[in-house]
Amino acid sequence: MRTLTIAELESESGIPRRTIYYYVRIGLLPSAQKSSPSRALYTDVHLSLLRDIAALRAKGLRPAAIKSRMAGRIKAAAENHVDLVARREAETREAILAAATRSFALKGFRGTRMADLIAELGMTPQLLYRHFATKRDLFVACYKVAVQHMNVYLRERFEEARDAPERLVWYMYADEGIKAFAPGMFALALEAAQHDEQARRDLREAYATIFGEHIRELAGMRTSPDAPPFPDELISHGIMGAFEQMLARSTLDDRYSWHEIIRTTLGMYLAVLALYRGDLDINALLAPYEDLLSQVAELPPPVPPELSR
Repeated sequence: MRTLTIAELESESGIPRRTIYYYVRIGLLPSAQKSSPSRALYTDVHLSLLRDIAALRAKGLRPAAIKSRMAGRIKAAAENHVDLVARREAETREAILAAATRSFALKGFRGTRMADLIAELGMTPQLLYRHFATKRDLFVACYKVAVQHMNVYLRERFEEARDAPERLVWYMYADEGIKAFAPGMFALALEAAQHDEQARRDLREAYATIFGEHIRELAGMRTSPDAPPFPDELISHGIMGAFEQMLARSTLDDRYSWHEIIRTTLGMYLAVLALYRGDLDINALLAPYEDLLSQVAELPPPVPPELSR
């Protein structure tokens, strides 16, 4: 169900608003839903009813006869208690995200201007900034959209993969596609998430899309709850984090190819899977370092004395 302002309803139906108000007053149309003292929302149900009313009027029927003939539809429409204000807010947010995602993809973060988006969408600055307080907040939300679209786009590849390592290769391919959307997007998204709760939620949801299936696969490979003695989520993020660092290194020169990066990442992942299969006693290897780990975990971050003055 689409929401419409009176101006949009008037434009799409071709019926003047004074006539629309008259139809509402005599019960030929359901009332609009108030979104503010001076603003009301209609739906495409109103639009459909108006078009049918116009067709019956053209046949010579008077409003009373039309009301009698369409009584069931009018009643059903009036009893539909959808929260149009919430729906309109969601539609507005989706429109902003669609336009902004296109802009970030074509122009990058710096090239995208909020003023241009406001002009393209035909909305007031107040409306856009009510949904996204800063360009960085908007970018984080678009990052989430890009991740979701990429996940859908490559879903068939993921499903056809023979095993978890093969799926990881496609995850890396998808990650590279997301980065092509806008360079440095993840760093920007992470920075915004440090300061804004909505940005934090958006990034968590993006993480869930990227890592969710991967984490579930790792959990399913466990031979026991403590084998290996690491959280599946951190292992998953660690593998992809290593991949990200290799990509970052590759931008400094052309020493390492894309093939070497994904091959090295896959090799690390296969080593991790050996831990999950129990082929390696990681607890025995960790034992000599447990005291050191506990000691370091309790220490405050190191700050050289000359920097703390």
